[in-house]
Amino acid sequence: MKIDFKNLRLKQKIILIAVASASIALLPACLMFILYERETFPKIMLKNLSNLAQLVGDNSNAALSFNDPKTAQDILNTLKTNPHILSACLYDAQGKVFARFPDNQREIQALGPAERVEKNEITPLSAKLYHVILSGRETAGVLFLESDMKEMDSRVSSYTTMTILVWVFSFLVSFLVASRLQKYVSEPLRQVVDRMKDIARGEGDLTKRLQVHGTDEIGEVSESFNTFVGKLQNVDEMKLGLISVVSHQLKTPVAEINGYIENMLEGVAGELTPRQKKYLESMKGIGQDNYRLISDLLSASKIERGVIAVDLKPVSIKQVVEISVRDYEASIRRKGLSLRLEGMDSDFMIMADKDKTVETLRNVLNNALKCTDKGTISIRVENEPEKGVIEVEDTGIGMSDETMEKLFTKSRMLGKEAGRAGAGLGLYIARSFMKLQKGDIVVRSQIGKGSCFRLELPKLIEGEGAQA
Repeated sequence: MKIDFKNLRLKQKIILIAVASASIALLPACLMFILYERETFPKIMLKNLSNLAQLVGDNSNAALSFNDPKTAQDILNTLKTNPHILSACLYDAQGKVFARFPDNQREIQALGPAERVEKNEITPLSAKLYHVILSGRETAGVLFLESDMKEMDSRVSSYTTMTILVWVFSFLVSFLVASRLQKYVSEPLRQVVDRMKDIARGEGDLTKRLQVHGTDEIGEVSESFNTFVGKLQNVDEMKLGLISVVSHQLKTPVAEINGYIENMLEGVAGELTPRQKKYLESMKGIGQDNYRLISDLLSASKIERGVIAVDLKPVSIKQVVEISVRDYEASIRRKGLSLRLEGMDSDFMIMADKDKTVETLRNVLNNALKCTDKGTISIRVENEPEKGVIEVEDTGIGMSDETMEKLFTKSRMLGKEAGRAGAGLGLYIARSFMKLQKGDIVVRSQIGKGSCFRLELPKLIEGEGAQA
């Protein structure tokens, strides 16, 4: 299986690098350990074989001196206690075979005078050694020993197995240690990435700072990010201040212009021609959209600066719906849609800020109106044990899961989303107003089948109204 290293998560990269480094570094050491054993053990083996030859040779000296082959044979037969001895042969001073082990061994050639010296030979299958037996200063004979290499093979095999086990154990230890320690590198960077994503989505709290751990490169990244967020916060505060001032200054004149347009349509300034009425109707719609845009921007800037407050009082949920619907009945009819009200016969009280609840419901209705070209917009009032519920359901275009994830976040104010249809802030303001009133707003939707917004607010608890 091929590993795409560049696309692995940081913590996986750290673990992989640590484990690979430890394993690769340990592998040559393990191989050198095995090679060292293969190099040194034959020397040890020959030394042991030489010591054995010295012992057998000393015991055989008398048998050679007194020409006693039977005693010499008995001495060689003692070699059967050593399972690694393949063969042995005792030569007399003239190089003739004097005794051999085992005694049924194949014919062994005589040893020539030129070969009467100590020598050894190692092959992959056996180790051979010739040992000169001295009697005083004279050569009494020569002892030949041959041993198999099974002991060396067994030791090398054991060391190889032990080395592999050590390597595997080191691999597991390095993996566990790297898994535990990687968080000290990956977690601070993960926090930076998460904060950057939140800010990019417009959900980050610019007043919060990352906790800086240490003065290394990771600490420098966190410190630099905090500095960047601080400057971004200053820019954001300047933007919100500017929006607040501009919105506040524009709201009154736009309201006055809309008032003049209403008066003209009502004939206060005199009778109008059909063409003039048509133009004024268009101006009225534009003026209402502009007023809503300015109001949304002003509300959003107050929410961001934390200067908005709610006045929770007992409110009739039926009255909230009636006030909110009043401004949209005509627009719904003009678009050829049906308006359906359900549960309006069951009136009860909720604890809410009336104005903000009405504005929230208006924003939801405005969204339903924009997204529905045919069919019905339904408003349902539900009386649940601990909360009052208002549902606004449409038969519009619906939304994808990706769209719903970003639905209640603020768009870039006065950016490309800001237009006469709104600044993309209505639902963000709606969610903020509901949270301030200890309520909530949720949505369910399916592409091509419409959307349903559910507003939830706490009901009036008996005795709470008097306290309010």
